[in-house]
Amino acid sequence: MEFSCWQKETITADECPFVAAGDHPLLFDRRQRFLRHCVNCSTCLQSLAHVTPGDGVDAALPPLLIEALCLHQERVRALERHIATRDRELAFLHDVGQVLQTSVDRDEVIAMALTAITSGKGFGLNRAILLLVDEANERLVGHLAVGPREAEEAGRIWHEVESLDYSLIEMGERFFREKMASEREKFGPLLECLTTPLAQRDHPFVRVLDARTPYQIDDLFAEPGLDREQAEDLGVQQLILVPLISRDRRIGLLLADNCINRRPLTAGDLHSLETFALPVSFAIERAALYARLQQELGRVLEAHARLQQQQDIIVRMERLALLGRLAADLAHSIRNPLLIIGGYARTLLREAPPGDPRRDYLESMVRESRRLEETLQDVFSHTEELHPTFGLWDINRLLAEVAGEMRDDLALGRVECRLDLAPLLPAVRVDFRKMHHCLRCILNRAFEGSLAGETIVIHSERRQDELLVHIRDGGPTLTPEEIATIHAPIDPAAGDRHLFGLSLCAQTLREHRARFLIESDSVRGTHYLIGLPIPEEA
Repeated sequence: MEFSCWQKETITADECPFVAAGDHPLLFDRRQRFLRHCVNCSTCLQSLAHVTPGDGVDAALPPLLIEALCLHQERVRALERHIATRDRELAFLHDVGQVLQTSVDRDEVIAMALTAITSGKGFGLNRAILLLVDEANERLVGHLAVGPREAEEAGRIWHEVESLDYSLIEMGERFFREKMASEREKFGPLLECLTTPLAQRDHPFVRVLDARTPYQIDDLFAEPGLDREQAEDLGVQQLILVPLISRDRRIGLLLADNCINRRPLTAGDLHSLETFALPVSFAIERAALYARLQQELGRVLEAHARLQQQQDIIVRMERLALLGRLAADLAHSIRNPLLIIGGYARTLLREAPPGDPRRDYLESMVRESRRLEETLQDVFSHTEELHPTFGLWDINRLLAEVAGEMRDDLALGRVECRLDLAPLLPAVRVDFRKMHHCLRCILNRAFEGSLAGETIVIHSERRQDELLVHIRDGGPTLTPEEIATIHAPIDPAAGDRHLFGLSLCAQTLREHRARFLIESDSVRGTHYLIGLPIPEEA
């Protein structure tokens, strides 16, 4: 009876097409040949299908068939496990991919990625660490780590995840909202220790990043170039390193290990993380670009707002300049006739005898012409150039000059003006013309508020690094609301011309970086205080 090839202990290479050149020992090993090739051979299976009890099949065949069946079942189970793992990976990659593709928050992207690596519903590794490239300082900086630090913590976390049955997205979102700050603090020393200069080319972190190829370290303490302190802080023997690259830009480095269960890392773990690293790299770069875009957009909007403000200011200044020119032309047209009328009235008043009935009318003309002159002076002051011209001046000379100019008005009103000026005062940096108008306005206000027989006191002194000017009168008081109006921004429509003049004074003194205080009560009258800074060169 002729035997089939599967029944022979030894065969030739021509009898079995499945035995390759490298499988020569199988020609002499029936058992191995049967388990590896015969059970997959259609000729063998057809021959077995026609075997009958009377064909004299040897007793070794049933055990071989049972062994082949068990081997196939084990292969089927392994394939089923592999397929289930791949299905789970595809499902979680789909879920994670949605977050990675839609989120523009870098920390949210990182939180989801590291959660996927350490979650049992993801890659199932114990710990994941992310190092990001700091181009400005040329360093690889520890940014975030996720995972337990000890077995007790791991058990608590795994029990919590199992009992609550969070989805992968839910775990990532919960970690991002509630635990990210605490994880960064928990792993702070480790992240700081893992920070590595990019110039350290022999370091495995930098080598992997430059080579752009994932790498698995099987003995961390024997790895050349790795600092021993870093190896001790990591506390594992095996470590996976996966570079994060987006186009030609280096994003960072991903580290992963099994620091708790000590399960050996496999080539499958390395391949899975390598596949996962690509979308993570793109998502991190996109989030970083979005953040920079938001910053640039904020700067552009801020610049646009400033430009719009400048344009509004320019338009307003043009309008004010036009109004100023019109006001100045009008004031010039009024001033000359007014000076003639006021001067003629003063001359008539001096020549009129005490009992002359015309004195009341002449005094009224003098008083009103002086008010109009002061109003015109305010207009001139307000319409002149905005920026003062500073120089070093003697404040006592300025006070004496202003008081001298008002001598006639003070005499007509029978109001005394007493100068109490400290000698040898240092010069102060002021705009002589503007400060002259400011002091004249305050003194005129004090004069108009004083009654016949009262005294206005002008006092100057030095106090530390300031030169102080005091002007006191005994006239009507100013209310707190009026004092607040004086220090507020100028309102040309204010009803009281004297408040408008004092407001101009307050503005002038602000330009001089000087203090201007007003105290007023019904007993002591009004006290005007001007504090001028003494320059260093004085």
